[in-house]
Amino acid sequence: MQHRASKGKTTASRIKALLLHTQSRHGRSEADAFLIKLRVDRDYLEDETRLVPVELWHRALVAFASRFGRQEILSIKASVIHPENLGVWTRVLRGADSPETAFAQLGNYGGDAGPTERWSTLTATRDAWTGRVLGPQASELDKDGLFGLARTAELMSIPMLFGFGPGKVTELPNAKRGTMDFQVTWSRGTPAVLPATVGAGALAALGAGWLTAWPFPELAIWSVAGAGIGAGVGHWLNQQRQRGATVAAQLIRIQALERSASLRDNRQAGSHHFASGSVVVGQYRLGEKLGAGASGSIWEAERIADGTIVAIKLLRTAVAHDTVAADRLRREAAALGLAWHPNVVEVYEDGVLPDGTSYLVMERLYGESLARRLRRDGPLRPHELLPIALQVCDALGAVHAAGVVHRDLKPSNIFLAKDELRDDLAESPVRLSLSIEPPHERVKLLDFGVAQVEWAETRLTNTGAPLGTPGYMSPEQEQGIEIDHRSDIFALGGVIYECLTGSPPPLSSERTAAQYQSGRAESGVQRSLQELPEAWRQLVTKATAFHPRDRHGDWRSLRDALMALKDASDGHTGDSQSR
Repeated sequence: MQHRASKGKTTASRIKALLLHTQSRHGRSEADAFLIKLRVDRDYLEDETRLVPVELWHRALVAFASRFGRQEILSIKASVIHPENLGVWTRVLRGADSPETAFAQLGNYGGDAGPTERWSTLTATRDAWTGRVLGPQASELDKDGLFGLARTAELMSIPMLFGFGPGKVTELPNAKRGTMDFQVTWSRGTPAVLPATVGAGALAALGAGWLTAWPFPELAIWSVAGAGIGAGVGHWLNQQRQRGATVAAQLIRIQALERSASLRDNRQAGSHHFASGSVVVGQYRLGEKLGAGASGSIWEAERIADGTIVAIKLLRTAVAHDTVAADRLRREAAALGLAWHPNVVEVYEDGVLPDGTSYLVMERLYGESLARRLRRDGPLRPHELLPIALQVCDALGAVHAAGVVHRDLKPSNIFLAKDELRDDLAESPVRLSLSIEPPHERVKLLDFGVAQVEWAETRLTNTGAPLGTPGYMSPEQEQGIEIDHRSDIFALGGVIYECLTGSPPPLSSERTAAQYQSGRAESGVQRSLQELPEAWRQLVTKATAFHPRDRHGDWRSLRDALMALKDASDGHTGDSQSR
């Protein structure tokens, strides 16, 4: 699997609560300083349901605690349920009529963003709840205990959503790795009112009778009457407090629904517009647009959590609803996720934005495609081609081992990436003094949008047209019959042909289908090989053989053939120098 940098996601509401508390208690200038320290702006936190890296939440807690002290994290409970922060509570409040039912739905915290962590209820009563949160961040990032304090403040706020006072929260010891246990108790505030008013009424009657020297029978009568009056007052007060709590809870529920609807409208209004500086996927700030096409665009972006520069493919919403286009992006993500290798572009994550836009986050590459190199410089000399072809073979080794056939190998999908380490080596005094020749640029295999993933074939395979690029497609691929890794061997043979001649591989003749069964067919590449050096002609002829059984058996066999050409070339050079 490919490396994925983030340890998990949470919602922006948790950082927004810290910001709202800071601004309310310490002023806007302190809030601005807090944002500057995090390298985020207010717009980034405007939508509290936005998914953000867990690392950013932890960084915010560290910044907050270092400025105001750890214990002040417990004071943010009112900001956790601030009217501008209620969008994440809609799914928790839906159908909940009491704190205990809300706690039971705590796994839905996150609003429209969906659940961001798993909660389970251990025990629950009318005024107490014990539960457990599960997630990697609990053990990997919370060595300083700041997540525990923040969750304590959140749990304290849940009874407040129903008009009660803050809950009393205790973090329970738990030896199980990767979990946190909490116990929450709360007071509804009404049961004690009735006995208090009964007692107060009785005492008032007794006191009045004692002062006026009433006989005992009259004292008893008046004390009973006082208790009755107190009971009536207590019942009325109970009713008022319960009605007040119900009204407060209903108001908060309405505010949460309105907030959620407002956020949804704002997302839909801006769903078709991506611009430099906007934030997508909750953690990537778009920079320069690297390319655009009919189906979407590719952007350079900065991962806010750590400043890493990445590239993001965004499939436009209208196109993302097209099943074939969406399948292509999902297929590319699946193939890249399986085939990790230094010569295969690295993918970090993929998914769908709330507005339906599909996205794929990959490593940012600097350099140029092999196609562009050929257009600019013309054909490559054999010693220039060899390191490129060998690295493509290595990439195919990882791809094929993962059960993936690329199906669209061509110069435009082979990227010649600059390597900063190698650039430094080329200019270093060590290299100058030891005469170390730096390696060529690193090859990266791109665009797995039509790749065949052996366990994930979908409707993309049956679109009614061959998948691939004419000239590079093997005969069996053009015919739409079953293919295997040897189709990629054929395509690489076509790439080698183009690199040596400067011309794309010729299209297959119209006789191909008729000749397929006869065994006498030749590919267009084979009919145009006369201008190549003999050794290279033989290699390309075998790689582009009409029948798969006549080609190199796998990437390793083709690589060995390339290495034989390299060894022969090195030996010939050595003989020439010795003479």
